[in-house]
This record gives sequence, C-alpha cells and structure tokens, in this order.
Amino acid sequence: MTSSIECKNFLRSIQLLNLLIKIGVENLILCPGSRSAPLAIAAGELNKLGLINIFNSIDERSAGFHSLGISAASGNLSLVITTSGTAVSNLLPAAVEADRSCKGVIFLTADRPLRLKDCGANQTVNQEDFLSSVCRRVLSTNLNGLHETEDNEILNLVRIIEKQISTFPGPIHLNVPIDKPLDISSFNKKNVLDIFERIYLKKKYIFQKSEIKFDKNKFLEISKSLNLDESGIILVGPYQGSINDLSSFNQSLEKLQEITGWPVFADPVSGVYSDLRGLVVNWELVLRKNKNLINCHQLLRLGPMSSSIDLEKFLIIFEGIQILIKEKNFRTLDPIKKSFEYEFGLTNFVNQFLSELSINQINKKSLTPLALYLMDEGEQIKKILKEKVTINNQITEYKLANLIPKIWPAENPIMLSASSPIRDWLTFSENCTLTRNCFSFRGASGIDGTLSLALGISRIKNPLLLVTGDLAFVHDINGWLIENSIDLNLTILLINNNGGNIFNRIYKKNLQEDELKKLFLMPKEIEWQKLAEAYQVKFTTVTNFKKLREAFEWSISIRKSVIIKVDIDPENEISEKNILLEKIIGN
Repeated sequence: MTSSIECKNFLRSIQLLNLLIKIGVENLILCPGSRSAPLAIAAGELNKLGLINIFNSIDERSAGFHSLGISAASGNLSLVITTSGTAVSNLLPAAVEADRSCKGVIFLTADRPLRLKDCGANQTVNQEDFLSSVCRRVLSTNLNGLHETEDNEILNLVRIIEKQISTFPGPIHLNVPIDKPLDISSFNKKNVLDIFERIYLKKKYIFQKSEIKFDKNKFLEISKSLNLDESGIILVGPYQGSINDLSSFNQSLEKLQEITGWPVFADPVSGVYSDLRGLVVNWELVLRKNKNLINCHQLLRLGPMSSSIDLEKFLIIFEGIQILIKEKNFRTLDPIKKSFEYEFGLTNFVNQFLSELSINQINKKSLTPLALYLMDEGEQIKKILKEKVTINNQITEYKLANLIPKIWPAENPIMLSASSPIRDWLTFSENCTLTRNCFSFRGASGIDGTLSLALGISRIKNPLLLVTGDLAFVHDINGWLIENSIDLNLTILLINNNGGNIFNRIYKKNLQEDELKKLFLMPKEIEWQKLAEAYQVKFTTVTNFKKLREAFEWSISIRKSVIIKVDIDPENEISEKNILLEKIIGN
C-alpha cells in the first residue's frame, strides 16, 4: 500500500512535520498551493491531534513576516509552508529580516522533481537559489521527489536544522521536490495515518544541541584590556538573543554593572529591565549635550548599535577601548570597525570574567562619578521634557514617544515600526519602554511586513500596541488577509503624517515642496475609515492625549484589532522639536 507515490508523499510529509514539532515548532503558517498539498494535508492531521497550531495566509510575503513575529515573541521556531514558483520569492523580505534579527524561521517550500527542472515545465524555477544569500542553511529532500526520501534522510535533515538553530539562529530553507499524484484518497490516508501513529508518532528521537566552543584565549585577550578601577560606559543596543534567554541576560548585566559601577545607556528595544542600577534616562540627549565632556577610556557595547547618529559620532571619535559582546551572532556587528568582538553572549562573558576575578574584586562598587554626572544630566532633561509635553494636549510625534509608554499599561508589550517612530522613542521615551517587552525589527531596518509582524507577535503576547507611520502600515496592508487577524488583540496607533516624515526632516531644506513629495514623501490620499471598514477592523480618530488614553482603554476592552489614528502636522512637528532641542542642548 505504501509503495504508491501518493502514500509515500503523505507519509514522509507527516514524518517531517512531526520531527520539526519535536525540535520546537509550535506554529505553522500555511499558504495556498497544489504542489504543497501533501505537506498541507499532513499539517492538518497533526493539527487535529493537537500537536501544532495552523494559520493560513494567501500572501506568502505576509506569511513570512507573520511567522517571524511569532518566533520573536515566543522564542521558538516557527514554520511557513508554500507552494513552488514565485511563491518562494515572496519569502525573501522576511528571510532577510530573520537573518539580520537572528530569529529561527523554517521556510518549507514545495518544488517540482528534478525531471521537470530546466525543461520549460510550468511553474518550475530555480527556487532553491532564491533564499540562499540570507539563510543559515539551504536543504532539500531527495531531488527526484519526496517519495524517494528515506526515513534516515528525513531525520538527518531535522538534526541539521536543530544543530544550526542552537548555534547561530536564523532562517532555514528546506526545499521539498514532490512528484504527482499530490492528492491522497480517504482510504489511503487512513491507512498511512495508522502506520504513522503505530510506528512514528510516539517514537523517541535524540536531538543533540551543538555545544558552542568558547575561545578562552580570545576572552582572556579582551578581558585583560578592561580596567575595573577606571571609568567606563555600558551601551546596550537592540537585543538579538532569544526572548527565552532575556532573564539570564539581565541577570548578567546586573552583575556587570555591580562590579563596574558604570553608567548604562539602554536602547528602547534592548530588553534591559527598568530597575537596573546606573540607567541614564534620556541618554541620547545627554550624549548630544555633553559629547565633549564625557571622559572615559573604555566602552562595553552589547549587541548591534542603536539607531542614533549622535552615538555613532561619539563612537567614531572615542579614543579608548571598545568591546562588543554579541548573542550567538557570528557576523561582524561593528560598522565603525573599532571594537574587539566577542560572539558567545553576555552571560558566558560575565561568568568567565567573574571566575577570573579575586573575591575582593567581586564586591559591589559604588556608581562612578561619571555615572552620577550623566544620570543627573538625564534627570534635568527629564524635567524640561515634562514641562514641554504637558503644556497642551496637541499631539506631536515626539510627545507620543514620551507619553505613550506612560499611558499604555506597563504590563502590555509594544512594537515600534522602523523609520521615525523608533528614532523618536530612542530620543524622547525616557527609558519607559524598559518596563515591558518592546519589539522592533532593527535587523534590516525596513518597513516591510510591519502589520504582519505585529499580528504574529500578538498571537503570543497581547494586548499589543503597534506604533507605526502611515506608509509603513499601508505598505503591508495584506497582513489583514492572514487568518482571523481582525480577532487578534492588537491596537494600532496609526501616525498619519501624510507620507514619510523622516524624509521631511532630512531633505526639506534643499528641495522644493513638490520635489519632496514626488521623490520622497509619496503621500497617498487614503480614506482610512473606509479602508478599515473594508477589512472589518474597528477604527477611531483622536485629536488629543485625553482622548487617546480613553481610546487605549476601549481598544483593550474589546479584545480585537483596532486602528487609532492621530494626525500630525509635519511643519509644526519640526518647529516644536527644534525649539525643544535648543532649550535642552543649546544652539
């Protein structure tokens, strides 16, 4: 019975998916297609057994980002299944972000068998190459067809995936050539399921996570350059590790701060806990104001660089030692090329560092004079901000960055879209994002997949607030086509500034208004109320912060997707911000 192609396709599909579940896959995004039918039918049967969650999406690009959002929020592998051809090419944007964000996503793509390649067969392309530039591994089942793939080959592929994800997380492409027939009769399906449940379902498999080999000599070389008796600064960029390791990351950071007494600059999406000693509030403005007064000769940088021009300028002219500690990221992460890089994570670094110290040196140190000075500067700036943002109720983008973390419940997560929101929050949010999980996909820093990512996160962690500009939101409007997306507990704060306001800030001085709109802002005449109605999403517009607070309470209470629009006047925004910065920093 199992010798037929249709039966073997189905058996190997359900074996493969079952093994992927055993290495941590809990959620699967399924895209439409015929070539992928055996995989889809197998997924459906595993879903009936309660082993995996399935969500469908007719847009592969949205599916990829949705899966990435799930991985980021859960810390677990997620899976996307697509058919062949251009469907696979639509996965590239999400694969790029998964690569740069170091998040585990498996792209499982159906393909034609080898006999149909390079001969003009319909919907047959070189899809095995489409994602190769960004995926950690590109793997394949038997090129002649899934039905010719043996048990041990399936198991070996999954072991390779497990080993890769445990050492250097990121996207994996598994291409699966499938020969016809693609469908399976009810009779044959029942017989194959009986075999699967009897032989494979409860079978125990051994998966060994690869041990990371630490370079002790490299550690010793780096650690000897640190002088705990001298002043320094700890810079924490966007967190790229697994959310499951965030607690140990923060425990290690706390130990590091205790033995140094150094001040800490923490990015809004650093994952740093808000009660950490030494945190400098409004550190970017402090740095902008005091860049010529900061006197120290050593920096500890954790993770990639924050999106701060002032920080980058500071690092470029800094003459002391810079040590960059990465979380299982084996690529270079220093665009200014001035740091010693350590790949094995903060927890490992701190543990080794403590073991090298004598008992006397492990005692908690007082905050350094530099830390006390910078923290006081931050508090002074905080007073100025408080005075300015409470003058009136008019909504501006920098006020949103300052006030939203204070009025959105602290126990609920936030996602910041790329472009202007993340930069405003870096400057004006006063470390308030550190009281919660805060997500922003800074790997490739694109606006791709904003809505789909947020919907993926909200499947795991909700109520979620997405803060996004109008272009980033509408660019991914197909996110609403993901299964039951409107029923997810997602509040979308839509900042309508009539185009890409970040370009307004950069190019306004040297371009005519019509040039600026045509070449950069690209404003769209969108009737937002009708757009929301088309997708059956609840919608409201607010004009002041009192109404915004009420709208947040309403959106959380209804437990569904909601769009809250605020309209921004770019001219007024730039003028107000310049006046504020002049008051804080001077000319």
